[in-house]
Amino acid sequence: MQVSYEVVSMVDLKKLCEETREFVHRHEQQIADKYIDFLREVAKHYISRDKRVFFRENRVVHYGEGGFGNLLVECGDDEYAVFDAPIQEIEFKEEPTERDLRGYSQITMQNLENIEYRVD
Repeated sequence: MQVSYEVVSMVDLKKLCEETREFVHRHEQQIADKYIDFLREVAKHYISRDKRVFFRENRVVHYGEGGFGNLLVECGDDEYAVFDAPIQEIEFKEEPTERDLRGYSQITMQNLENIEYRVD
């Protein structure tokens, strides 16, 4: 079986590339926004139960490699009991040390917007 492909011009390739970039960026932003909303809701849930919550933004690599940032919740909950699976961006720790909290900012109801991820 032979497959034939249509040959496209350089102009068509440039247009296709531009359309693809726009499509990916638009959907990438939607994915990031949805996940950040999820992390904010998790933070609100635990803050409303008088648990301390901390966040460290991912400023190093793409979310596909390093997640959307890290949320650390000061409690002994089990991630499987809460989410049915481990969540890369969320860690429960009953007694986090200073070292555990290095690079994190405490999140409160007043600064939930500090849980963020910037799509470049």
